[in-house]
Amino acid sequence: MQDEESFSFQLNKTQVLSSQSVETSLITLERAQKLDLLIHLITNLRASLVVCGPAGIGKATLLGELKDRKQDVWPIVSILGSDSSSFESIQKQTLSFLTKFYPEYKNQELSSVLSSLDKQSKKVVVVIGGAGQLVPGLISSVIEYAAVNECLRVVFSLTQDELHLKNSSDKSIDDCHFIEVPPLTEKQCGVFLQNLSAKPGAVVSFNAISELMVERVYRKTHGIPGRIIAELPSLSNFTA
Repeated sequence: MQDEESFSFQLNKTQVLSSQSVETSLITLERAQKLDLLIHLITNLRASLVVCGPAGIGKATLLGELKDRKQDVWPIVSILGSDSSSFESIQKQTLSFLTKFYPEYKNQELSSVLSSLDKQSKKVVVVIGGAGQLVPGLISSVIEYAAVNECLRVVFSLTQDELHLKNSSDKSIDDCHFIEVPPLTEKQCGVFLQNLSAKPGAVVSFNAISELMVERVYRKTHGIPGRIIAELPSLSNFTA
């Protein structure tokens, strides 16, 4: 939802540096709500999940927050997808992580480990980043495998363009629940710039951030954090 409130600089540098809330690390309350929804769906839904949004929107940040918040509760396996990934390699990485998380399952096959965890009503979360790089059909294979192992919850990270392509090659993706990461509003863009300016080695100083700078950055980046970060070098000599 677009925030129509005019931009105002209500944070001072001390507040920016000291804030450690999830909302700040995710930048917006809306994104924190997406995290809460993701956790709720993993807890209560059998279907696989897709976190989607354009490149640079913050999908990896959201999934990183999921791991930080829940890694003591669920084993969360992070896998980076590529065109060389295979069903077997995903299984191997999952098993390797599980035997570290649950040492008592050392030297067992993945099927045996999952069967045991099923009986204990435990969950295993497999997060596949860059899922758009996976070969056609692999996403469907993973979804179908998770469907017969009750403890498995799979989360794929995809851009909208990748999702469109996968709709043709991996029909099972239609059965996933989708969580779209929203862009920043103009006001949130300004707060993000303030947070970036407070980091060591920042190329833009806190005091240099103005309404005009925020307006121009927002217009150029459409509120996508990755694009805002890419704009920072060009802002070092910004003049109104």
